[in-house]
Amino acid sequence: MKDENKVGYCQPPAHSRWQKGQSGNPKGRPKSRSEILDDAAAILSEPVAAQTSSGRRVQLEAIEAGYLALCRKGLKGHKTSLLEAIRIMLDLGIVAEKAKEDDQRRRRLIEDLRAKIGLPPRDDVHD
Repeated sequence: MKDENKVGYCQPPAHSRWQKGQSGNPKGRPKSRSEILDDAAAILSEPVAAQTSSGRRVQLEAIEAGYLALCRKGLKGHKTSLLEAIRIMLDLGIVAEKAKEDDQRRRRLIEDLRAKIGLPPRDDVHD
């Protein structure tokens, strides 16, 4: 017969043992940074209802609605909001310009490769 009250190596006291169905790690592994960013991106891409200056209701992504609110607050005289809206606009402009340059570089590379193997240039490619 096994002694239930025995305490020692690999046999903690009965009062401190895991209860049946109790997890040893109740909160689980913490979310990684990428999971948190994915969750934030999912939330900010959800549609929300917004009202235009003419009173018409439109559907916008949450991030667009937030940027719109930031711009409106800045235009009402809140300097910090205005400066932040301008900074975001400039950052996005730089990113968009870089993406356009990368796309043009890829198109030129494809056309160079087509020319090397003897294929005619594509007519539907626009720079």
